[in-house]
Amino acid sequence: MLNYRSFNVLILSLLAWVPLAGAANKIGYVDMNALINQSPQILAANQTLTAEFEEQNAQISEQETDLKALEETISKEGNFMTPDKLAELQERARILERQVRRAKEDMKDAITIRNSQLVDDVQNQIKKVVAQYAEANGYDAILINAILYANDEIDITDEILQQLRSEYASNQ
Repeated sequence: MLNYRSFNVLILSLLAWVPLAGAANKIGYVDMNALINQSPQILAANQTLTAEFEEQNAQISEQETDLKALEETISKEGNFMTPDKLAELQERARILERQVRRAKEDMKDAITIRNSQLVDDVQNQIKKVVAQYAEANGYDAILINAILYANDEIDITDEILQQLRSEYASNQ
């Protein structure tokens, strides 16, 4: 597996070799983090994610409200209850607390999985747009964040972001 240093050496070696081979050097740079964070596709994916889990989140909030009310009842009225009634309410509170905790964990896992799927879809769209842009504009290579320095002249992030916005608008 390549580490960061050997990756940079590999990239520099390849870049040094290309001029020797007589190829034209048109290299671009893309800030993938900026594209992922600013593309309308990711904003739409976030809205989709929120909508998909809205009902489940509301149910958990309702359970939390019920648990809080039950705990308040135990706290305020526990001294005046029979030991059996108090034990029953405490057991109900423990069960509800476990259900809420489990529901939150399950929802967190489901959100993580779904978010990963949505981000993968957006990353694939970004890769497609970058490849199309590179081919249409005669680029030999497009580099991403794994470089230490990129001249502003080769940074095509804004152009790609504009392409993503146009593609998103045309799909709406």
